[in-house]
Amino acid sequence: MKKKIILFLFLMILFLALLINYSQGEGKNEIRAFANGNIYLNLTEIEKMGYLKGLIDMLLQRTKYCDPELYSDINDKTKDMTLGQRRAIFDKYLEEHPEKWHQGAAGLFWNVMMELIR
Repeated sequence: MKKKIILFLFLMILFLALLINYSQGEGKNEIRAFANGNIYLNLTEIEKMGYLKGLIDMLLQRTKYCDPELYSDINDKTKDMTLGQRRAIFDKYLEEHPEKWHQGAAGLFWNVMMELIR
């Protein structure tokens, strides 16, 4: 159990380190970190797909080591979904909930996935 906790903490620290915003805010070359719904909605189609890949990786890694039962549920209900389908579900959720656009995109994605599997 201690190994799982240490691994989880290591992954979270690594994840946070990767999200540090190194840009000076100049042009399209900036790294968008800790994006909220508003920022996500302003991404290009390709950027949205890349961002969602990262969110899916985060969700699966977190649940695999911290809640294997939830990980199994997520895999069972989403294993045949394409990235485009997951994106459509997330985009639809954002479209239907503009009052939440100021909230963090990762948290919103988590909520969408939890609604999807329950």
